[in-house]
Amino acid sequence: MSYSILSHYNDEILSESFAKAQPFPHLIIDHFFKEEVAEALCDVFPNADEAFWYQYNNRIEIKLACNQIENLPPYILGILTKLNSDHYLKFFSQLTGITGLKSDPLMHGGGMHCIKPGGKLDVHIDYSIHPILKLERRLNLIVYLNKNWQADYGGYLELWEKDMSQCAKKILPIFNRAVIFATDDTSWHGHPEPLTSPLGICRKSLALYYLTEPRPATKERLRAQFVPRPHDPYDAELDKIRQLRSGNETAKDAYRV
Repeated sequence: MSYSILSHYNDEILSESFAKAQPFPHLIIDHFFKEEVAEALCDVFPNADEAFWYQYNNRIEIKLACNQIENLPPYILGILTKLNSDHYLKFFSQLTGITGLKSDPLMHGGGMHCIKPGGKLDVHIDYSIHPILKLERRLNLIVYLNKNWQADYGGYLELWEKDMSQCAKKILPIFNRAVIFATDDTSWHGHPEPLTSPLGICRKSLALYYLTEPRPATKERLRAQFVPRPHDPYDAELDKIRQLRSGNETAKDAYRV
């Protein structure tokens, strides 16, 4: 497999766009992979009914996920491994200006994601400190593999203002579109509206997260923190689920099968 798995970009323009993007640094890159790579990834992406998926099924997140190496199709594993290589660590560092990027060989929270009709992921910020590697999470990469995706299916990735006052941007998860964004205490994002695609049409994506040595001022957060949107009515049960989900010892009991 050649190292040239990505399309060609003007790195200088992308770097400038990343730094200036609002509500927090991010990039939206269409035709991210070379076409033949994206097509091959789509062809081998597993069906939603496979037994190995982790099932997140509660009122704040309904999705499937898999980061177990033995269950990743070999081609997908090969591409994710390349994206974790020194070659691409340097590429993403140059693109974002974040120095000292490290990969996560455990793909904690990453790998393959699949959301079936009715699924969602409420607005949240990600963990700040990797619970095993103790490195700081600095950059998210998500690549969507949804052919012929229609706007009325929904599935938008939402980026929210730092004060959670409003949604600043909605990104449709179309085929071979990548979203790269910096993570910190105010990078609120999610897919909070339930998916409205027809039965059998799922929202599929690959995800990797990049790390650095922890910065001195970073607050330790070992799990994602979920919040209500300004227009969401108060719900005591939901608040309890959010609290359980953010605790390192209670999170698994709150959300995963």
